[in-house]
Amino acid sequence: MSELIQRIGISVFIQIVIECWNNVFLLIMFFSIIIGKLHDGSANFTSKVKIPLTNEILIFYIVIFLYNACDILCASSRGDTSTYGFYMNRISEFAYDVMGAFQTLFFLQIIKKHIAEKKGLDRLRKVIFSVQLLQIPSLFLLAVTPFTNALYYFDDQNYYHRGPFYDVWNYITIISFIFIIAVYIAFRKKTDRFLGQIIITASVIPMICFILNFTYTGISFNNISVIFTTLIIFMLYEKHKTTVSIQNARELEKVQTQLAESRLALERSKNETLMAQIQPHFINNSLMALRSRCSDYPEIYESITNFSRYLRSNFEALGDTRLILFEQEMENIEAYLALEKQNFGERLQVEYDIDCDDFLIPALSVQPLVENAVRHGVATYEKGGTVQISAHRAGGKVIIEVIDDGSGRSNITEQQTKRKGIGIKNVRARLHSMSNGELEIISGEHSTTARITVANVQSMGGTQ
Repeated sequence: MSELIQRIGISVFIQIVIECWNNVFLLIMFFSIIIGKLHDGSANFTSKVKIPLTNEILIFYIVIFLYNACDILCASSRGDTSTYGFYMNRISEFAYDVMGAFQTLFFLQIIKKHIAEKKGLDRLRKVIFSVQLLQIPSLFLLAVTPFTNALYYFDDQNYYHRGPFYDVWNYITIISFIFIIAVYIAFRKKTDRFLGQIIITASVIPMICFILNFTYTGISFNNISVIFTTLIIFMLYEKHKTTVSIQNARELEKVQTQLAESRLALERSKNETLMAQIQPHFINNSLMALRSRCSDYPEIYESITNFSRYLRSNFEALGDTRLILFEQEMENIEAYLALEKQNFGERLQVEYDIDCDDFLIPALSVQPLVENAVRHGVATYEKGGTVQISAHRAGGKVIIEVIDDGSGRSNITEQQTKRKGIGIKNVRARLHSMSNGELEIISGEHSTTARITVANVQSMGGTQ
C-alpha cells in the first residue's frame, strides 16, 4: 500500500478511495431504483407509480460506475512500468474517455427525446442532432490517439500527459453542455420540472469541472463532478417519487370515494326501482280488489277493468326495450279509449281500419298519439270529433295513422303545446332507436295526422 501511495501520490490515492466509495453508493442507488421499479411493476393497477427518466437514470449510473472504475484503474496503474501496468493504463484511459463522450451524447439524446420530439419541435430536434454530430471530431481524435498521441500520451514511466488536441476535446464538451443548458432555459415552460432539475444537475456541475480541467493538477475534476451529480440526481429522483406517490395516493383515495358514492347511488337507485315496482303492483291489486266489489255494477266494473289494463300496460312499457305485437298495443289503446268514451260520451267517436296487427312495434309508440288526438284534437271542440286509427302494409313497410278531425291547435294552452311536443319527441326517439321507424305529423286546417312508418317485422312466436 505504501508503495502504491508513493507511486501515485497521496492526493490521487484519496481520489481513488473516494471513487471506490462512490461506486459502492452507485450500486446501492442503482439497486434501490431497480427494486422500486420492480415493486411498482408488480403492484396492482391502482397503486402503480411510474417515474419518468427511471431507465435513463439507471443507464447513466451504469456508465458512471464504469467511468469511475476506469479512472480507478488508470490512477492505480500510473507509474507502473510493468507489462500489466502498461496495458492497463492505456486500455482503461481509452475506455474512460469513451464513457465520457457517451455521457455528453446521452444527455443530448435526452433533451432531443423529452423536449424536442415530445413537444413536436422539429427544428430543435434538427439543431440537437447537429450538436450530436459535433462529437464526431472528438471521437475521431480519440480513435487515432493510441497511434498519434492527439489527446494524450504516456511517457516512459507510464505517466499520463495531455496531447496537443486535448483542448479541442475539452471545448467541444463544454459547448455541448452550454447548449443543453440553453435549450432548457429556452423551453423551460414546456419542460417538466423534474426533467429540468436532472438536466441542470447533469450539465452545470460537469461543465464547471471541465472548465477547471484547463489547469491540470493531476486530480480528475471530471470524476469529482460525477460523484456529486449522481448523489444529487438520486435525491431528486427519490423526492420526485415521493411526490408522485403522494399524488397517486390522493387520486386513488378520490377514486375510491367516488366509487363508494357511485355504489351508494346505485343502491339508492335499486331501492327506488324496487319501490317503483311495488307501487304499480299495489295500485293494480287495489284496483282488482275494488273491481271484485263492483260486480253488481257493470259500468263501474268495466271502467275499473279498463283502467287497470291501461295502467298495467304503461307500467310494463316503462324502460322496456322489447318490441311487442301491434295487437297488444291496440288492446291497450282500446282500454284507454273505453275510459275516454265514458268521459266524453257521444262527443268522442272512434273509427278503426286495421288491415294487419301481426307485426312488431315498440310499446307505447301509438297510444301516446291516440291520447294526443283525443286531448288536443277532439277535446278542444265543444261538439267533439272523431279519431281514426288505421294500419296497412305498403311496399315492405307498415303504415299506421292516427287522424283526428281537428287542427290540433285550437283552444290549446302553451303548457299543453309543450307537453304535446315532449310526448311526440319521446315517441319519435323510441321508434328510431328500437325499430328504425319514423314519425310524421301532418297538420291541416281541419285535421291532424300522425303517421308512423316501420319495417314489416312479424312476430316469431310472440314478442321479442
